[in-house]
Amino acid sequence: MAEKTIKDMRKIILLTIVICSIVMTSCSSNKHSVKVNRPKPERIQTVLDSICNEGYNLFIAERVNWIASDSVLGHYSADRFGGNIVWQPTDSTWRAVFFDTEIENCIFEYNYNTRCNKQQISYNSRAITEEERVQWALKNTMWENALRRYGDSLYYNSSYGMPNFDFVRIDANTIRLYIIQGVERPNVIPFGNDFSIDFDNSGTILAFRRYHRSFIPVQTVGENGESITATYHSHLNDNPYITPTDICNFLLYRGEMKQTYVLSTALEGYIIYNAENNSAIFLTNEAMDRINNHRK
Repeated sequence: MAEKTIKDMRKIILLTIVICSIVMTSCSSNKHSVKVNRPKPERIQTVLDSICNEGYNLFIAERVNWIASDSVLGHYSADRFGGNIVWQPTDSTWRAVFFDTEIENCIFEYNYNTRCNKQQISYNSRAITEEERVQWALKNTMWENALRRYGDSLYYNSSYGMPNFDFVRIDANTIRLYIIQGVERPNVIPFGNDFSIDFDNSGTILAFRRYHRSFIPVQTVGENGESITATYHSHLNDNPYITPTDICNFLLYRGEMKQTYVLSTALEGYIIYNAENNSAIFLTNEAMDRINNHRK
């Protein structure tokens, strides 16, 4: 495995910023326990709804990064800019700004409104605003704190692609940095190799999370080129729900696929995510067995 740490990788990080059935990893037993200590159905659904919202917001953040990076590199050479920031001025707007090498002027700006699905791009050079200077300083503080404390804990699979990095505001007091495995191979969804680090508004670290214990590259087409209708992977007891990173990477790389399934060991059931309406439901193992038996 070509796993690499991200310690002392500032150059790679800055370059990255600018620039189905499958065999399940574990199977459920036909003998289900008599009583499962799981939350009430309404509680599970509340958690799933929250994760879906967070996962979709992460997907938007990554798409903004992709579109802005492709646009600026299609107009300028990489040596024209010295850094960039991507943030949310409001709940419904995203903004990406690229600076010149002196970090004095904005040479590219991309704005996206999620409510009306409207995009605006500008290549007009202008002076950096005070808000942008604040965001730039905060981003650098968060990067320095993250690499200093967790640089040895972050890794990715270089044989599939570089890591992607997204800062997403969770609430008025929390900014979350996601580190997710990117993929440069066709027809692959990269589940796993995903982390998050939470910061307060001054860039102080609040929390760290590793979402999966391993890397799970899932194919979106069969060996003979046939379409796969859904993907599966399993979560162990310490990770009972689908994750925002699962949702983000499924939306990014799913192709025509509509659903992904997560087998939850802790909940003894399946979480089914539907990309078309960004929703997830939970079915117990017993309920899934009844559905499969009915289909047969």
